[in-house]
Amino acid sequence: MYREGYPNPLAKVHAAIAGCVVNGTHTNQSATRLAFETFRVKLSAGAADVDIYWPDTAAAAPLVIVAHGFPRHRHNMSAWGQHLAKEGFVAAVPDLPTLSDHARNGRFISDLRVYLCTVESWRQYIDPSRVGLMGFSAGGLASLLSAADNPDLAIWVGLDPVDWKGIGAKAAPLVKCHAVVLTAEPSACNANGNALSIIAALPRCEHFRVAGAVHVDAEWPTDWIAEAVCGRSTDERRSEFHRRSIAALREALAFPIEKS
Repeated sequence: MYREGYPNPLAKVHAAIAGCVVNGTHTNQSATRLAFETFRVKLSAGAADVDIYWPDTAAAAPLVIVAHGFPRHRHNMSAWGQHLAKEGFVAAVPDLPTLSDHARNGRFISDLRVYLCTVESWRQYIDPSRVGLMGFSAGGLASLLSAADNPDLAIWVGLDPVDWKGIGAKAAPLVKCHAVVLTAEPSACNANGNALSIIAALPRCEHFRVAGAVHVDAEWPTDWIAEAVCGRSTDERRSEFHRRSIAALREALAFPIEKS
């Protein structure tokens, strides 16, 4: 879907970054911008497809990178991307390049941030001084590891993150930005709530437990397969994850709490 009146920030990407391929047809790149775009990027930590959701604004907007869980893909966080764009953020929702190499996935998120904030033709659309990371489950761990390596980040939001062999708890003290963690009830799907070890180690953290929530209440959209394993998701509990996450992002990224 095209939005009229906005130049396409991807018009010069092929010339600016080798290996980046934008999917879809651009009928008039100099005069239009897609509300949603997919491109493939090759970075030092790996290659992957990335969906970009653009807000309906001509001004430079904050960037939020959203990481999916294990063994999921970017489509399982697409509704987050749509919702963030509606709220005024540029949302980047990538496929993570590896299934379970969380450190490499974290490096990929860091590389993607640099890429998105430095491509010349995008600079007027993304404010590189206002960047947040968000991740669900294992994507919460990968985005946490990225946050630990990026001291100038504004915020990290963990959506029922899951640690692995203590690497998240070890990295958490290095996170300099504000952290907001939303957790579901402990279960096998979230390693019995082992995000508590991450929360305890974060220097600046707000923790909200969503009462009665199952792990996949934080995934948006989820599917029947995940619900069969982790429990039935409900609109009410999902909305609690949405409401608190957006409020935290708006505050940390210098938005008014109420959208104008």
